[in-house]
Amino acid sequence: MKRRALTIALAVLLAILGTGGVFAYVSKANARALAGQQAVTVLIARQLIPAGTSASAAQAQGLLGTERLPSSSVPADALTAITPAVSALVTDAAVQPGQLLLRPMLVASVQDTSGLAIPHGMFAVSLQFCVPEAVAGHVHPGSQVAVFSTTVPATATINGQAACTGSHTYVGAQTVTTKLMLPKVTVLSVGQGSGAQGGPSSSSNSGSGQNVGLITVAVNEAEATQLIQLSENGLPYLALLAGS
Repeated sequence: MKRRALTIALAVLLAILGTGGVFAYVSKANARALAGQQAVTVLIARQLIPAGTSASAAQAQGLLGTERLPSSSVPADALTAITPAVSALVTDAAVQPGQLLLRPMLVASVQDTSGLAIPHGMFAVSLQFCVPEAVAGHVHPGSQVAVFSTTVPATATINGQAACTGSHTYVGAQTVTTKLMLPKVTVLSVGQGSGAQGGPSSSSNSGSGQNVGLITVAVNEAEATQLIQLSENGLPYLALLAGS
């Protein structure tokens, strides 16, 4: 009888120990799983961030936001905040909406001999504008602008008055087409033009040659090609984007 009671007690003890061991194992496994899913705050593009935009400017313009993601799904080089160490760095390529901001995406601006801070891998292209085409003088270095393109058929030409003294004339043109060419580019510098202009980029009702200005923007190779062709054969027109 005593042996039977001892056997039952031993069996109960082993059951308790086994249950405790299983519980401990499961608890540790759950802890490891939860640790892998621990949420972290990372920076993410809420809107398109053009190439050449500084990290501080992207944050100030509301182009960046934060999001909580499982740590297991976040790359080690994902940025969690704009610190002084990266605030002056610029994006080396456009960052698409919803994309994580990674440290390798930010590079130092390249300072050339003219003093222009040209983003790595980008081109500086200058275009000559009269006042209306440059948003009445409200475009400044660091502004984000859209570029519109006005063109006419190949058999026609767009003529302007010298020194921005008159409106455009469209010689031989039956139709004139205006469309958005580049949705967002960064302005690097704004300077004074030559004061006399008779090419396709002339337009103003003012008689002052001081209305002619040069605006330099940062663009990639394909965008530079488009802008150069437009300046030679059409009429570029700028629109200032909100927050610039």
